[in-house]
Amino acid sequence: MVSPQNDNNGVDVLLGEASSLIENKLYTEALHTLQRGLSMDPNNPKAWEKIAICNLEMGKPKKAIEALNNLVRIQPSSQSGWADKGLIHLLLNETAEGIGALQESVRLNPRRVRDWELLASVLVSEERWDEAVEAIEITLDQNPNSAITWYNLALCYLFFEEYSLAIQAVETAFTLDPSLRELAEEWVDMIDEDAISEDYPAISGVAAS
Repeated sequence: MVSPQNDNNGVDVLLGEASSLIENKLYTEALHTLQRGLSMDPNNPKAWEKIAICNLEMGKPKKAIEALNNLVRIQPSSQSGWADKGLIHLLLNETAEGIGALQESVRLNPRRVRDWELLASVLVSEERWDEAVEAIEITLDQNPNSAITWYNLALCYLFFEEYSLAIQAVETAFTLDPSLRELAEEWVDMIDEDAISEDYPAISGVAAS
């Protein structure tokens, strides 16, 4: 009978081989190697993480999510696992799942500003304004130079009809990233210093991504 210690050593060797294959972009071979590792240790989080990488590189995001589901099942405190899972869900237009995974990611690591920034953008695009403002405030507290986040804050102010604050926020965004000006041009031009047109543009379609 093979001892558990020997099994662990064997898995570590296979993980090392798989890492080398991944570095050389030999993803199919790496997957075969990782499957051998899982036959010894089905709950090895590093193996599932590498399987997710291989599938993503091979253009199989659904398979990557399956691997990440196993990773966070085995290791629910894996902040990077939740973050990667959230991003892939969003790329697949699975917005509810993406938001849920990102929320878990920032719960596990509240200082993960990149995830807060992405979460805020998605919440704005979904018009979940109160949740978006909370995520935006946390993002700007950690990274006050995030142009996208200032732009998203401007959209929130626009929805709440705080027009002067919307202009202040969007001008800050333009200062940090002038390319955002084109995205905001339609609605910014409709704000007058003395009056707001009653025919105000819809928020839909102006969110940054």
